Amino acid sequence: MKVTLISALTTLLTIFFCSAQDENNNSWNGSVFEPGEQVYVFGNNVKLRSAPKMESEVLEFLKIGEWVQIIEKTEFSWPYNGYDSPFYKVKYDDATGYILGGLLSIEKKNLNAMDYFFAFSKEGNRDFLNIRNVVRGEYLEQKIPLSHTNIAIHVIGDRGLPNLDGILYVDYIAEACGVETGGIYFFAHASGLTKVAELSEISDAGVSYRSEQFIFPDDQGGIPGKIFFKKEQGENLDEASLWTKTFVETRQLSWVDGKLVPNYQQKAPH
Repeated sequence: MKVTLISALTTLLTIFFCSAQDENNNSWNGSVFEPGEQVYVFGNNVKLRSAPKMESEVLEFLKIGEWVQIIEKTEFSWPYNGYDSPFYKVKYDDATGYILGGLLSIEKKNLNAMDYFFAFSKEGNRDFLNIRNVVRGEYLEQKIPLSHTNIAIHVIGDRGLPNLDGILYVDYIAEACGVETGGIYFFAHASGLTKVAELSEISDAGVSYRSEQFIFPDDQGGIPGKIFFKKEQGENLDEASLWTKTFVETRQLSWVDGKLVPNYQQKAPH
């Protein structure tokens, strides 16, 4: 009965996961903004131009975090940070001009009374997420490698973990089975964010699956003052006889002096 339940749950979770991805539209593939949308500047001293070309007259210089309203996307594009970036016609105060899309933030999040701005870049075949925040008039930047750019960005509070100012979570969204999901956790502090973990999750249409999960104190099954790390792998050996093999590894982690201890990536002894 236990094997049957595990197998059934694995199959149901895999089917749900694979079928649900196409319904999730909270993702970006490059810089795509809609008319009427309010968008924040990611670059600093960004040039608002009179026409959608790099040599056109500069009307204004915009600082990081200032916002513009999108009027339309033009047919003109320019290579920028590894992507072909379109120009956008925008309204800024009483001025109307054009800005390269790659200089606009794909999202703005506020965490621990600080604004964060995000943009994609690409080097060779590797995608990156660039994260900026302003501290004492200067911007700080982190450049984070990505498995792919189909992501959603969430602020999820401290989840009941002591001595933590908040969590920013970059959530991978898969469009098909066999594509990496999971996500990246950043913990907030006075001057910005620290990347503390990148957890993996992947499934292969009822054949096998692998997942890593953080369970926080405020989550169901959470432990006061701790992060419960759970790593699980499973595979269906024989569907006809419901023969399933699973492996579960768990560990309790603490957030101490700005560090997550012990190392959740440490391999278990054999």
